[in-house]
Amino acid sequence: MRRILIPVDFSEDSVFAIEVGVQVANMLKAKVRLMHVRTGKSYHPQFQKDNMSTFLSDVEDTYMKQLLEQGQKKYTVVNGELDYRIREGNVVREIRNEARYDDSSLIVVGTHGVSGAEDRWLGSNAYRLVANAPCAVLAVRHSMTFHGHQKILLPVDSTKVSRRIVPQVAGLATAINAELLVVGVSFRSRWLIPGRIEAYVRQVDRFLKKIPDIKYESCVVDGNKGADYMLKLAHEKGATIVALPVKQDGNPFGSIFEPFANELLNISDLPLFAVPEKE
Repeated sequence: MRRILIPVDFSEDSVFAIEVGVQVANMLKAKVRLMHVRTGKSYHPQFQKDNMSTFLSDVEDTYMKQLLEQGQKKYTVVNGELDYRIREGNVVREIRNEARYDDSSLIVVGTHGVSGAEDRWLGSNAYRLVANAPCAVLAVRHSMTFHGHQKILLPVDSTKVSRRIVPQVAGLATAINAELLVVGVSFRSRWLIPGRIEAYVRQVDRFLKKIPDIKYESCVVDGNKGADYMLKLAHEKGATIVALPVKQDGNPFGSIFEPFANELLNISDLPLFAVPEKE
């Protein structure tokens, strides 16, 4: 059975990530593991309303049990598992290690997941986690919605990594009964052979046609219009999730994000499904 890992720091975003992660787990028939990394930072005010006895005991354990109980009310997987772990150390390293140890298929993370302005996920930690995770990462914020029918926008450009993640994105679409919107992203360049992006999109089309019952559409857009235009297109086409390829270069201190994908990560008001490259 697959496992979904959900990092928790008790912020609104990480609590929302539990809600989303449980929804996805129910669709994938997956196990769920919540995890918290002790950092010594202040907790979200939502969890500071408890009586003083909370602060005289193991607060992290108390809070995690509360969240576990909330998650179990919506977790419907027969013979499934929903539990939690608490670790200490560097946030990104511990999450990465836990995901590898558990052989997690997916990390669902709130993009402002670490309390304290200097450690917000959307700043340093979110970027590092997405860039170095051993599995796909679904990044969400509590202001987002995640319910009803899903449609995944999959950008395809001239890089190999954007095509190598197609099987994983198609796998998620099949598992959660989502549609796919394949968008060829063409950048004007004298080095780019005319018609290459269109050929890559047709290549993806041929792959998807072999998958039973998957629904998809495709188009080609001008990538020079920027990530804002891509996000606008996602809304116009009814996309609810944006898939992003992550090229990992083997450097443990950082992986390669194409500037376009990095900008989309920073501005998106839709959940992002970041998928590491598989050779």
